Amino acid sequence: MAEFWQCQCAPELLNRSQPLLALLIEAVQQAGLTLVGQVVHEFAPYDEGQSAVASGVKINTNTNINANTKQSGGVTLSLLLAESHLCLHTWGEYQTVTLDVYVCNVINDNSDKADALFAACLALFQPASHHVHTLARTHAPANAATNL
Repeated sequence: MAEFWQCQCAPELLNRSQPLLALLIEAVQQAGLTLVGQVVHEFAPYDEGQSAVASGVKINTNTNINANTKQSGGVTLSLLLAESHLCLHTWGEYQTVTLDVYVCNVINDNSDKADALFAACLALFQPASHHVHTLARTHAPANAATNL
């Protein structure tokens, strides 16, 4: 899991589902992972202070951004992988991305593939700073015998 701040990439990568989707699918393939599905939602831009509605839910417009600021909306994207998933959310007006790269390691250790996909995301968004939280998941209790 990671958070990217002050992303220096092209603004459309933070605000538009294309070309972002195509570049992430290419990164998945280059990492040696298998894409099995995708879901993308591109949020429509709105002017701060105006009522904004997405999927029938009013968006809270009470933020610290200047009342005349047009917000970019951003993208929520999930790539379903045979090995698990890549999920991310972008906020163009903040130049921020949060993402989750998760791969299963039950039969095969896919850690290197997850690392390659994360590195591709890092190169794509070019954050000035980022935070990574790595979680090693096990599929058996620590005291259980592992006979695979």
